[in-house]
Amino acid sequence: MKIFKRLCIIVLLFICHIISFAQEMSIMTSDSVKLFVHVKGDGVPCLFIHGGPGQGSNYWEKLAGDMSEKHFKMIYLDQRGCGRSSSPLNGDYSIQRMIMDFEEVRKALNIKTWLLMGHSFGGILQTFYASVYPANIEGMLMFNCTLDMKGSLEGSYIPSVVDFFEIKNPAFYTDQSIPLATRLDSVQKLFMTRDDVWKLSFSSLEAATKFGETYSGFQTWNTDFSKSAFLVDDYTKDYSPLTEKIGTPTLFVYGTDDKNVGIEQHLKVKFPNMLLVEVTGGHMGFIENKNDYDRAIASFLVRFNID
Repeated sequence: MKIFKRLCIIVLLFICHIISFAQEMSIMTSDSVKLFVHVKGDGVPCLFIHGGPGQGSNYWEKLAGDMSEKHFKMIYLDQRGCGRSSSPLNGDYSIQRMIMDFEEVRKALNIKTWLLMGHSFGGILQTFYASVYPANIEGMLMFNCTLDMKGSLEGSYIPSVVDFFEIKNPAFYTDQSIPLATRLDSVQKLFMTRDDVWKLSFSSLEAATKFGETYSGFQTWNTDFSKSAFLVDDYTKDYSPLTEKIGTPTLFVYGTDDKNVGIEQHLKVKFPNMLLVEVTGGHMGFIENKNDYDRAIASFLVRFNID
């Protein structure tokens, strides 16, 4: 009986330990937006800044969470107007308001300093945040990021779509006098005509299926930000010039076949303290080439003595 009681106590303590590092919560911002936050793992606090714009953080948690949580105490945040978070009544999706959200989350969780982990579009928010609040950041991890969304779309993504669909007269899609949001809406309509468009972002149908499955099971999923992002001037600017003045230790991982942000995006970033890592694959390489990403994280932590 005593052995059984001790075993129960050990199990209970273990469960309490897991719960203490796996907490779902809603954090209310100063402008009354409810932000979904999920804290998991142990170690140095690390804010995940998801891509999209508007994808939510669930895809990274489900597909790369094991890798991330092995190293860090992950803070998975759905940005305002995304996923499980609510939308601002005043429609404020400015980049200044976005990084203010990050700061309010940091303070609500009583975190003094943290790491930033960004994917894709998240690199823009990540870089701007680091330029404004450098003292609050110990390091940055950037995976398949763009710092110039308009440049990535015009220079790589849209041309890749044109080639993929073999559009003989691409003038409408490449005419920059036509609003970007209008042309991207037409791209989405093109996607409805074929069932192999996954090839633009994924290296296999299996990887694309795994990604798609991360959105199943939700009764509601907020897409307000994704509908508004390309109407906000902040997200058509090139933030790469900021990198020269950001001394934060940075890991920048890029893919050899990343059509979404462009295979030369890494040439634009000039962080003084940067570990640049090339991985084979496309925009979602973290799904199938997770070991490469994990090794990059380990090298970054050793290089900059972060623990």
